[in-house]
Amino acid sequence: MEFMIQKLKNLFAKKDKLSNKDKATARGEPYVKVLNVNIDKNNPGDGYFELEWNQIFVKQLLEAGYSGTNEEEIVDAWFTTLCRTIAEDMENG
Repeated sequence: MEFMIQKLKNLFAKKDKLSNKDKATARGEPYVKVLNVNIDKNNPGDGYFELEWNQIFVKQLLEAGYSGTNEEEIVDAWFTTLCRTIAEDMENG
């Protein structure tokens, strides 16, 4: 009985340690998150966003018509479109 209780505790402990990305992937959901924003101190117009995503998100982008030679290019194409759309909305709003 003690063995079974410990086994259950270990199972639940592992579940709690899963990242949000792993949890979304396990649920079959697309996942994307901004991990970091890096801006050049000397030139604030230069910088980049560090993103994290899962394969399900990339598949969703491919199905929506985005393309690239690898995951990074596909996600970059989406992010560029997203930023452009936000900038246009700000200009028009």
